[in-house]
Amino acid sequence: MGSNHLSEKLSAEIRTSARSLFEAAIGQLSDADVVNVVEEYRHRLPCLQPDINKEADWAVTALIITGNLAVARHAVISPSTITDIVTSIVTFLHDHSSAHRVIGIDLSSRGLQIWQTYTDTMEILRSLFELATSSRKDPEKSSIRDPGTQARLAVLHVASSSTPLFMTKLLLDLTHPRSPEHSRSVMQLLAFLIRKRPLILYPSLSRIMEAVVRSMDPNSAFRETVLNAATEIIGEVVRLYPTVDFHATSQKLVVGTHEGAAILYDMKTSTRLYVLEGHKKRLAACSFSPDGRRLVTLSLEESIVMVWKVGTSFSSFFFPGAPPSQGHSGSQPFKTLNFNVGSEGMHEILTKYEMK
Repeated sequence: MGSNHLSEKLSAEIRTSARSLFEAAIGQLSDADVVNVVEEYRHRLPCLQPDINKEADWAVTALIITGNLAVARHAVISPSTITDIVTSIVTFLHDHSSAHRVIGIDLSSRGLQIWQTYTDTMEILRSLFELATSSRKDPEKSSIRDPGTQARLAVLHVASSSTPLFMTKLLLDLTHPRSPEHSRSVMQLLAFLIRKRPLILYPSLSRIMEAVVRSMDPNSAFRETVLNAATEIIGEVVRLYPTVDFHATSQKLVVGTHEGAAILYDMKTSTRLYVLEGHKKRLAACSFSPDGRRLVTLSLEESIVMVWKVGTSFSSFFFPGAPPSQGHSGSQPFKTLNFNVGSEGMHEILTKYEMK
């Protein structure tokens, strides 16, 4: 076991070093040199070969060279050539039996923003998502050759480098899963991302939590399949993000938004109760009182703390979906407290908050 681990570590280090040297060499090539190298290898690309030669060493080498050149210097490569490169990448990515699938995984994720002009990048993301959640580590393969392991790394890379595109796909899959199994796989992927890249998800947290809550609807056909994963996600989100809190006794969940609103959910029915809109800027924290009858919301950018009544009230029976009366007219909170920590203190707080 120890020798295998050392061998795998050395293989990963050699691969990283080789890529660094290759990228450095690419950086020193002139535009004309890039075009010449690509033209030399283009006709050997897998997509242009008969099936018997698609995985020949020379075809794989051609894809590695041209694919990496396209990732680094796509502006000087003709669109028709990039189309052939992308087609070859996608061929390996979607081929379950290919011995070179990890090459498709690696190149598809590193060049995703470039490939979106030439192919359906949502389909690429779908494949990466499925591989990341359904593939288990093959004990016979090192991590650098295992499709599941590499797909999980690819998903993290895409989440960091192509965040808007990634979040569009993730939210689409969360809100419109194709099947209970697909919904569970996406939930598992979301749990993985929460552990590995929590800050990437933060701007979209309110939409993510809306989808997670809806998946737990007692009337949903998917509920039993996703319940454990969704419950785990809520627990992790409450633990990691100060803008989300859960009160176990009343089964209420609150999610603070970047717009300053606090959205309350009834987890017994998996429905949105109401929205509290008092703050004008993003919330930094939300917290229920121990008895669940009060909610405190904090905006660092406004230097304001608001206290809200959120317990069941007499008016709730007559106006379901409306927030409890706060004791005065309008939608203002029960109490508003101002504070001032000074500009230096505020900068320090915000810096620590962003690093969480």
